Amino acid sequence: MRKPLLAKIKFKKKNFQRYILSYLLVFLVPFSLISIIWYKTSIDSLNDQIRLSSRNYLLQVRSIIANNMSQLDMLTKEIGANPKTTEKMAKHPYYSVEMMKELQRYKITSNIIDEMYIYYYDEPNKFYSSAGSLDLETFGKVRYQSYNIDKKQMKKLLDTKVPSIETIPSGNQALGLLTYLVPLTSTSGSAYGLVMYTMKMTDIEGILDKTVDKDTGRVYMVGENNHLLASSSGEKLPSYFKEPKEIQLAMNSSMIKTSDGVIRMNRLKDNDFGIQYVSFTNTSQIFKELNRTNALVLLVVFIVLITGIGAILIIGRKQYQPIRKIERMIDNRVDAIVEPSHLSDFDKFEYHVTHFLKQNEQLHQEVLRQTPYAREQVIRRLLMGRFNQLEEIQLLLQSVNIHLFDAGYFVMLIDTKMVNSKTSIQNQEFLMSFLDDLSGENYQAYGSEMLSEQAIALFVSLDKKVTQQSAVTDILKKIVSANSVAPATGIGSVVKELKNINRTYIEGLAALEYSTVFEKRTNIHYYEEISKKQEVDGFEYPKDEKLKLNQSLLQGDFEIASETIELMITKAIKSQLNPTELKLYTFDLLNSVVGIGVEIIGPSLITEVNVEFRNLTELKLELIHMSKKICLAVQAKPKSQETKLHKEIFDYLNREYTSHDISLEQVASEFDVSISFISRFIKKESGHTFSKYIQELRLEQIKKELIDTDKPIKDIIVSVGYYDVSNYTRKFKSIVGMTPGQFRNANR
Repeated sequence: MRKPLLAKIKFKKKNFQRYILSYLLVFLVPFSLISIIWYKTSIDSLNDQIRLSSRNYLLQVRSIIANNMSQLDMLTKEIGANPKTTEKMAKHPYYSVEMMKELQRYKITSNIIDEMYIYYYDEPNKFYSSAGSLDLETFGKVRYQSYNIDKKQMKKLLDTKVPSIETIPSGNQALGLLTYLVPLTSTSGSAYGLVMYTMKMTDIEGILDKTVDKDTGRVYMVGENNHLLASSSGEKLPSYFKEPKEIQLAMNSSMIKTSDGVIRMNRLKDNDFGIQYVSFTNTSQIFKELNRTNALVLLVVFIVLITGIGAILIIGRKQYQPIRKIERMIDNRVDAIVEPSHLSDFDKFEYHVTHFLKQNEQLHQEVLRQTPYAREQVIRRLLMGRFNQLEEIQLLLQSVNIHLFDAGYFVMLIDTKMVNSKTSIQNQEFLMSFLDDLSGENYQAYGSEMLSEQAIALFVSLDKKVTQQSAVTDILKKIVSANSVAPATGIGSVVKELKNINRTYIEGLAALEYSTVFEKRTNIHYYEEISKKQEVDGFEYPKDEKLKLNQSLLQGDFEIASETIELMITKAIKSQLNPTELKLYTFDLLNSVVGIGVEIIGPSLITEVNVEFRNLTELKLELIHMSKKICLAVQAKPKSQETKLHKEIFDYLNREYTSHDISLEQVASEFDVSISFISRFIKKESGHTFSKYIQELRLEQIKKELIDTDKPIKDIIVSVGYYDVSNYTRKFKSIVGMTPGQFRNANR
């Protein structure tokens, strides 16, 4: 006794460890991946934000500086055109005062101008400003004595014939006075002088400082030949950004490693003024500021990890016992399943579940593939007698939210063959939607459109407080009241068990067929009333049983077919027919079965029929034998005609959508189904109405041809099925947001 107990304890321990390991893997693998991805994404996102932020800063700086420089260009043009600022006025002893006032007025129009000087090539040693005239020597030694102004270099700059931006060092500093020289041109286009605008570096720094975080980055202005023009405020210029060669090398690198950290470089060029704007961002400093936040996040991640592992231990321990109970439950409920003896408990559990899933795989695949049709599929298969186990029926009904009363069940077949025009399509669609889920006092009904029968099957469950007649009357009143339609209706008898619901379905089909075949004027036909009428009138050819037999064969239900044959033969025996009547009766019965058999199997069935029967018993055996073949042939066919038609219908639409004549009526005629069915079928399968689906196909084809071909737009639109090109062009623009021509240009 002790050894088996120890083995059992060891087995349980191994199972528990297996559970814990599986849960840990399920938790840790995605947790680790998500953590790594989150970290990598965060770093990349931050770097992208730094890059975008730097670029935005540079765009802002370029915009501000460019606006100011453009303003100086405009001032220069005004000075050249102003008669008060000519060279003659500058030299005049009296009118030179007027010129000084004009220059003073121009000067105050810009925030960055420190002073503006007019220089004429005819007077190479003299400047004119708002403060008066001064020579070149005075300019360098008095006006700007703190700057390193070289007279020869200044003379060279003043001889420029194109706009130029230069910087004049201040003492030991590379940056000092920023100058912008703009030539003055005559009406003939020749330069006769220039205007030199001087800007203090503090003013430029003020502009640059507004667009950068001083603690983590700096912005520089670099002129042509890679010489530094200006910089945002800071302690000193970095060693890697002083000389032109160093500047060129730095601008060619996207990242620079320094003792202060990793520096990320971004640059933006202004081609109009020949200035490059360069930003340096210390990413190490930024990440340093985020270290506290990172530490907090890592702490949270660690807490989540520990919490997750603790939860896994608790959940894994609790989950072991419920799964064991599920295995025992399957062992008790699943019959006739013998698993290999060498399997462990877990493998037995897997074996039973796999067996159960294989038995129901086809149904579950249909339900998962076509969720909107799940309820209709379950009802349809139930009516066709495809389920034999009550537990399976109840499970499937519950899975599609079908709730039934349990006192009795029957089926009503509502004829839809009368719908044959556009004006009736909406009526039938409304009727199907109305009957999809219909409830009343003490009854519940669910509808399903039966494609092959061109009818709507209404599956009705009853409570003990209501009769079949009262439920039928109430349902028909609601149909007429809501839809103004009184369709022909065949009603099967009430059954007590769900697994027999296909009997009442076949009886309903027989009753509906009875009204068509025998041209009855009334719209409501109970199968039971057909039988009672024949019993009252004495012996008459059993029309009700014959219709029921025909429908059972067409539906492939051998059980009902054999019972009906037995009933019809027994009735003939009890009626003691004379030889002539008996011969007519038996051959008509034989012809009915053979006729359906030829329709289902083919003419080859005729050669197998044994017509040399000596009595009714032999005839019964022959009929039952043929019925079995017919039912097996029916069951071997596709179980869902809608599933079979799905590919054919959409292949047809995808092939013929360019036709000018395509319509619901044409498609319905092509597949020999009702217009209403095609309309509802396409809506459910594609999510679009018929016209919307065709429009989408045509739109995609037009887009494809606009991009891939050079065909004229008119020919493309006509080729996909539209006559009115101008009207569709407007429609195309309302959908896509641009005309076909604009779409073609934008996507090439």
